[in-house]
Amino acid sequence: MQYTSLSINDSPTIAMEAAAELKDARCLAVKFDENGKGVLCGAGENAIGILLANVEETIPADGQMDVQVKDIGRWVAGGAVSAGDELTSDATGKAVKAAAGNFITAIALAAAEKAGDIIPVQIVKAGYMAAAE
Repeated sequence: MQYTSLSINDSPTIAMEAAAELKDARCLAVKFDENGKGVLCGAGENAIGILLANVEETIPADGQMDVQVKDIGRWVAGGAVSAGDELTSDATGKAVKAAAGNFITAIALAAAEKAGDIIPVQIVKAGYMAAAE
């Protein structure tokens, strides 16, 4: 007799296959490409999550990369942000304050003084920021 059940994976991370070689990509936002492989996010794009801090310095094409998709993680800032800012990806996968039309990936839990600071964030994937009225 075969048994079928439903299960929910409550892990905050997933494994993705890299579409191309990635260097120094720790704590950067990634998305799926058209082939279902992981690539760095561009400016304002819908991120699936943020690469973990412990991924390899160089991830080869087709190599596995671990991505945090929910809860509290760490993200490299692309510039100064304040605690509480809604964040999106810049053109290099770094966290910047979201503007109208950008996908809100996370909320900053601490301020970043400059680009390159690594800050704690709450991954929320809140959808696209509406235009100001």
